[in-house]
Amino acid sequence: MSTTDQASLPSTTDTVPPGDIRSRLIDQWFPCATVDAAVGTPAGSGRSEKALFTWFASRPIAQARAAVLAALLPNKAVHHEDVRLAIGHGDASAQRRLREAIAAQYPAGRPVVLDVFSGRGIIPLEAARLGVTAVGTDLSPLATLAGRLLAEYPLRDWSAEPDLPLGRPSDGEGLFGEDEPRLLQDVRMVLREVGERVAVAVSELYPRSSNGKFPWSYLWAVTIPCDNCKRRFPLIGSLVLRHPYQRTDDVGQALQLVVEDDAWRTTVVDGPPAQKPTFASATGKRGKSARCPFPTCGHMHTLESVKSIGHGGQYRDALLAVGEVLEGTRKTFRAPTERELSVVEAIDLSNLKPLSGLQASPDEAIPVGNNHTVRASAYGYRTYGELMNARQTVKFSATARVIQDVAAECVAAGISAEYATALAGYAAANLQRQLRLSTRGAKLRSHGSANGTAQNRAQVDHIFSDESKVSFNFDYVEAGPGDGPGTWYSVSESGLNALKKVMAESPVGRPGRFRRASAIALPFRDGSVDAVITDPPYYNMIDYADASDLFYVWLRRTLRELMPDLFDQPGSDGLQEKADEIIVKNGNAPGEHRTRDFYEHMLSRAFSEARRVLRADGHLVVVFGHSDPDAWKRLLGALHDAGFIVTSSWPSRTETAVTGVASIKVTVTIGCRVAASHRPVATAVQADREVAERVKAAVREWDRDGFALTDQLMAAYGPAMEIYGRYRRILKPDGSQAELDRYLTLARTAVRDATALKLDQLPLETFDAPTRFAVFWQRLYARSDVPKGEARFLAQADNLRLEDLRGLLLTESKSGYKLRVDAPNTVTDKSSTFEVVRAMAAAWDQQATEGVAAVIAHSERPPTDVHLWAVVSEILAQLPTSDPVAKALTAVQRNAGAITNLAQRTAAELDPGKTDTQLSLSLNTEES
Repeated sequence: MSTTDQASLPSTTDTVPPGDIRSRLIDQWFPCATVDAAVGTPAGSGRSEKALFTWFASRPIAQARAAVLAALLPNKAVHHEDVRLAIGHGDASAQRRLREAIAAQYPAGRPVVLDVFSGRGIIPLEAARLGVTAVGTDLSPLATLAGRLLAEYPLRDWSAEPDLPLGRPSDGEGLFGEDEPRLLQDVRMVLREVGERVAVAVSELYPRSSNGKFPWSYLWAVTIPCDNCKRRFPLIGSLVLRHPYQRTDDVGQALQLVVEDDAWRTTVVDGPPAQKPTFASATGKRGKSARCPFPTCGHMHTLESVKSIGHGGQYRDALLAVGEVLEGTRKTFRAPTERELSVVEAIDLSNLKPLSGLQASPDEAIPVGNNHTVRASAYGYRTYGELMNARQTVKFSATARVIQDVAAECVAAGISAEYATALAGYAAANLQRQLRLSTRGAKLRSHGSANGTAQNRAQVDHIFSDESKVSFNFDYVEAGPGDGPGTWYSVSESGLNALKKVMAESPVGRPGRFRRASAIALPFRDGSVDAVITDPPYYNMIDYADASDLFYVWLRRTLRELMPDLFDQPGSDGLQEKADEIIVKNGNAPGEHRTRDFYEHMLSRAFSEARRVLRADGHLVVVFGHSDPDAWKRLLGALHDAGFIVTSSWPSRTETAVTGVASIKVTVTIGCRVAASHRPVATAVQADREVAERVKAAVREWDRDGFALTDQLMAAYGPAMEIYGRYRRILKPDGSQAELDRYLTLARTAVRDATALKLDQLPLETFDAPTRFAVFWQRLYARSDVPKGEARFLAQADNLRLEDLRGLLLTESKSGYKLRVDAPNTVTDKSSTFEVVRAMAAAWDQQATEGVAAVIAHSERPPTDVHLWAVVSEILAQLPTSDPVAKALTAVQRNAGAITNLAQRTAAELDPGKTDTQLSLSLNTEES
């Protein structure tokens, strides 16, 4: 990336008088390069802040700070350097000057910044730190709580509160640091108190080891009765407990299944596994199956058979192994003792007392058809309480009850109800974050390798896959009530560190305000907000409510009486209300209303509400990123329908810095204004030319900043929308209105054309569309798998449909799409140049010169076609020399003269009625 930040290309906004408050930095300038650099640092990534509360999406701190500053500051170059310093380094002096500049720009009580999809509250946090009135609304009660924990409670002054009635451990225990803020000290004390009380409450269910400590983990498996012999056996997907590590002479450990007569038990052995898992994919086959381990049986159960057993209510949990820390930091495992086995078998959940008027074990049903998001429901688990075993249920219900007790004791001792509620909120967040490492979706994560060359740490893996899907495993891990990965104390430590960082970086500011509200019905007056800055739901990428209902049912039992505004207003099914949730829901739920059209309609209503509450000189700033062009079409269409015009767009590389595995690399910060009523009318020819010129000019900027072509394809939508919004109407030659789609496609095409790709000095645009697509794809992705959305992005740059390219140019798998360089099925005069060259490579391997000449002749291309030979060179340049296709094309290239002469003779000899015949790639002698 460039180390400097470039000003925008010429603005398309209406002219405003110098110094007018309507002209903001974001209209002309944005610190793209500084944001890109900062999101990769601890200060700017937002990763630490995520440890306060589990939520599925978050803006990096750097991008949120940039968006807020650029939306509030006047368009004056004098602020550029301070903005860079504030974002890139968190410079306190620069932030102070920027706060003063903002305060001087607005009258008392302003500005007001609103985030209508506040999520965990990153954008309101950055506004609150600037001392402005920051407000966050979200439909989810969980997200609303997350915002309060991040951007409200840490910025409030709690110094007048009495001491907590929990006692203060001595400094020798290392519980407190010097000069820690009051809130941080008290949260630390509450978390310690809750952990200790819960350990006492459940100690009978977790027998201590010989060293007097609780084991840190327990490995469980679901068991099923064999369809054949009827004997019950465990479904174990991995027998590795700890990989070997040569550097420490650690041979590792493995689980071993011992079968005796009609029974089985487990033991732990040193070294790698000596057996195969009972639930795994058969060699050379896809899909897992379950193998009965009894020697006299060995019956194989298909996955469907295993699922039907679960739907029949025949799953049972069995304890397999116990994890301890016996040798320094090395985590060792052993077989469970008889006492440990008997304790778990005797647990009776019917003895649990209700929590907040609700059954202690969550009996809320997992919605029908939700198996795409809550995977366990596909295996017969019907309620959220069934997602964990009985002992886990007892421990979490005990945790909820202790949190309530501690909050009540604080209030009885004179602590304000507000402060007691805040402290309970942090404790409940810790419970929620422990849930992320619990249930039947949590796996033992054994780092390392079978050959012992990598370090062999053992951890508990979280329950989410594909960003927001609650995974399910037949073998899973339960954390104990003591110390170790996934335990209460381990989770507490990371949460406290996050809170400490937030408070240290917020020495001044005004606490944010967070309300649970729908974005289509904002509880604010008309014209009362200076800037709406928001990160809307990402289309079909995350099922926010469905994926977080597991958290909701437990936090409702914990906080229902303390936070009734959030947890005493469930939907009709006892879960979070989803009628207004603006997403596209994947899966097969019957009667699902959250469709693509619903998304666009509701997003348009939300933006219309934003327009209503905005002041006349206010700005809407939308941060968005998605690999699916349809998502962009829906978003930009909603903005247009709500009466906004795009005034600027600024791409930033943000996602991988936050998640490490995001499917998008770039998000775009889009500046918007309410569309003026006096906008002119344009012809499509005029608008087409302006869009192409605007995008190509933007590409020059992006090239200087090192943006990849895939990122530029997505970022190009912003400049196109700037032109599109400049006009009240854009008329095609027949007098009809030009569609939005026209300019989104034109934007992608302009990016490709602006890159000026050439093959042997031939401009790419002179090749046929499928070949342009294939060459561009190969330059971007080589032989890598590409997600479907990104593939569709690229296809639409050439007005091609992904469905038509599947099989012809692309192969599809679970990982996405990959470019084909193997032989096509057929070759005709209608085949693309790229297909003909692939056929030439295959023909060389079968019949050398004669075969290649036959391919050229049957494709009815001149043997000297420069485009044909340019593609040969292009594919050779992109493939490794060891690739079989590369070897074949190298030979083709070396024998080009002979092939050309032979192809000319072959074409002359072909019967006219045969020239349209498809060429079989078997290329037998008769065809040659």
